[in-house]
Amino acid sequence: MFARTFASRRFFSQKVSQSSARWQQYRPYIPTYATIGICCSGYAYNYYADDQAQRKRNSRHRLFIDKNLIFTRDNYNAGRWWTTVTYSFMHTTVFHLAVNMFALSSFGPLCVGLFGLPSTVVLWLGGSVSAMYFSMLGEDYKNKEARSWVNSKPTTIAGWPLPHGSPVANQGNQRHIGSSGSTLCILTAIACRIPQHGIYLMPLPVAMPMYGALGGFAVMSAIAYIQDLILFLGHAGHLGGMAFGAAYYLLALRTKRLPRR
Repeated sequence: MFARTFASRRFFSQKVSQSSARWQQYRPYIPTYATIGICCSGYAYNYYADDQAQRKRNSRHRLFIDKNLIFTRDNYNAGRWWTTVTYSFMHTTVFHLAVNMFALSSFGPLCVGLFGLPSTVVLWLGGSVSAMYFSMLGEDYKNKEARSWVNSKPTTIAGWPLPHGSPVANQGNQRHIGSSGSTLCILTAIACRIPQHGIYLMPLPVAMPMYGALGGFAVMSAIAYIQDLILFLGHAGHLGGMAFGAAYYLLALRTKRLPRR
């Protein structure tokens, strides 16, 4: 009887330890895929709101999204501060959603494993807020640059303006949407920790070190912002997310030990 009791206790103890090990293995994936689920739900709701507004002339959902879930300068000035975070869970197109969720599914669990869930949450939220502040600063600078362009005469050669292009003025109430800033914030923190870790850049078939990929992306984003290229992308916001990732790593995460394998 005692032998049977001891054997059953040992059996249940082994089961508990196996379940615990399995939980430790899959734990980093749970918050990542929960975030992906929220982002997919946000895209579905955004699509539904657009469909309702176009087909049934019902703009109630569209107005709710524009005022509470998408970041604009008007929302910020009206005190709807939460839109500096909620916009990062919304996306406009399937491609927009797919690119960000692919990056998050690839590196989100790694970030949780390296830095822990609380630090990963800080990176996501901080990257979102930092991206928005950089975007507003970028818009202000571009608007100021455009006004100075209008008020001054460009340098010309034989009556033709020099080919440096005219600054593009951004609308003061641009809509900001997408998780690119938060995702790049997470990628930057990982790159600071393990810079030699490989990353694939679509459609290139070979991996390159993260420091090279993200460094090149930062340079291209800066050039695109200065030269007004690919205007549908938020280059200043991308740089803002990356800046927070690097700063938070240097100030808070650099001393954390890597988890044992």
